[in-house]
Amino acid sequence: MTTELSILSTLTERNALAPIQTLIPEVQSDKSAKKALPPNYVQKTVTIVGIKRTTARFLPVSHEGDSNETYVDKVEVLENSRAEFIARKLKAIERREHMRLFRSLTEQERGGVWKDHFKTWFGRPCEIPNELCTLCWNDSLFGSLETDKVKAATFSRIRYFDTYSVEPAEDCIARLGSEEGIAVGNTVAENLSKARGDSSLHYYEYVKPDTHFPFITVIENATLLDIVGLLNAISAADARGYGKYSASSGKFDTEVLAVSTGVPRFSVLTMLEWAKEDDRPSAQGLDRIRDAFKPDAPVSIRARFEDNVRGEAGTLWGPQSDGLRGLLRREFESYVAALDHSKA
Repeated sequence: MTTELSILSTLTERNALAPIQTLIPEVQSDKSAKKALPPNYVQKTVTIVGIKRTTARFLPVSHEGDSNETYVDKVEVLENSRAEFIARKLKAIERREHMRLFRSLTEQERGGVWKDHFKTWFGRPCEIPNELCTLCWNDSLFGSLETDKVKAATFSRIRYFDTYSVEPAEDCIARLGSEEGIAVGNTVAENLSKARGDSSLHYYEYVKPDTHFPFITVIENATLLDIVGLLNAISAADARGYGKYSASSGKFDTEVLAVSTGVPRFSVLTMLEWAKEDDRPSAQGLDRIRDAFKPDAPVSIRARFEDNVRGEAGTLWGPQSDGLRGLLRREFESYVAALDHSKA
């Protein structure tokens, strides 16, 4: 088991992470008392890499269907049609889970109602998507735009990438012509004696359980709070659900393969290429991907992260990063203390 001390030394050596103070709003001009998050333009990047595995039906849908039919997003990648999970869908769900986490931690740490504390710290509550404050931790990480008379914006520090199923569409999507066939849903009235016509039915494709999507997420000017907060938000999002019909579908397990203070010298497509190289049919190519992120992986196959400023990137491989989630309360307490100090 990786100790807390070794986790911190791996990620924080050589000043690789930004201090918590970069998340605290400041007065930006002597002429105005209006606050803004301080501009952060330094190369302190953290990359999180992993594999998301569906544990229920999943409907990644970003386009109009036909009439009462819904079709899964698909794209031709590396000689196979694959299910597509677009970055915008990943970011939207994880942002909302991050905000729920932020509010819950606030009430746990300070008591009372989160809105009251947000008003004290940021001038108003922050609500997704149209009432963003541009000052809070969530807005600092995911970006925001203030649309009232005095416009302000906060650039997103987090970078998501579209991802694609390791398995070909013919194996992982239930649809017309597949063994499972297209799914059928219906609208049931309270009065079961009423006749139902075709208009009460809808048909939909879905990605089957046990389908795998490799992912890469990059955080710019990352604090330790950003890292542990996102990891906890991902776990919550897995349980709440991604995609269409997420109340009952879109559940995932996420396996974190690496957390690194460098930028990846590989892409989601590279990870899919690694899977194609694997000649172990029972592993579906997943073992070849995992091999690249083992602590003792040979240099010839190990995934490479690059830090052009500080030299070799500090990387937690596979289960070495498991202890990060447990640092959330401690890091959040430091953030709240800094917020309180700024108001004193």
